[in-house]
Amino acid sequence: MPSRSDITPRDLKDILRTVLLFERVSQNPSHYRWRLIGTGLTSILGENTGKTLEESLPPEHIERWTECGDMILEGAQPLRFLGRVHINGREYLDAENLFVPLANDNGEPSFILGQCRYTPRRSETEDIWENQMASLPGGLL
Repeated sequence: MPSRSDITPRDLKDILRTVLLFERVSQNPSHYRWRLIGTGLTSILGENTGKTLEESLPPEHIERWTECGDMILEGAQPLRFLGRVHINGREYLDAENLFVPLANDNGEPSFILGQCRYTPRRSETEDIWENQMASLPGGLL
């Protein structure tokens, strides 16, 4: 698993607008802080850099986001999430997100780097993305 310090903004220059970075700041229970939200994502996710999930998400979403973060870090492999956006009135968007765990300088899984893609939903009756989740084999990265 790469560490956060192994990756620079220059490494991500082609996708930086659609990148986000979380840090797990405590465990048992876990709490996460937004470290970076690309400019292409702030209209959907908000200007939340530096805030915790508890400060920035609707209460009904915090447990799900925290459990997903824990699953990514504890599984120590990339995960791809597909679904519908349920935040800030953006329910008309589908989401495709790839999240990659990153270690801190002590080698402990602590950060989650994500690349997010949001597209308008093609049809209100179309549920192909709803509540799907898929794992990528660790060997792809």
